[in-house]
Amino acid sequence: MKPMAKSIVRLSEAGKDRLNELQAKLALLGYRFTRERILELILEAAAESPGVLVARLERLRVPIPHWEEVFRDVMESVEDWGPTSWRDIDRLVYGGELKR
Repeated sequence: MKPMAKSIVRLSEAGKDRLNELQAKLALLGYRFTRERILELILEAAAESPGVLVARLERLRVPIPHWEEVFRDVMESVEDWGPTSWRDIDRLVYGGELKR
């Protein structure tokens, strides 16, 4: 088992209450987890399905369809322009060519 790096996460009172409530519900179901482990599991789930998280953030009722394909397409379209000025970006956005 890897040693755990410690960090501090600040939660609002409402967030703390929800985390405690979730911990209690899990305990009633027979699962005893620390709050830290619950947060780790939540992060794992969000990392596996970021489309679900985005849908939640945007208050959508259903996850983004085919988010994996959309994410892959975006990541494949990325290219490194190296040092780029705002003028270069404006030129490209408005249909010009990148001057190099």
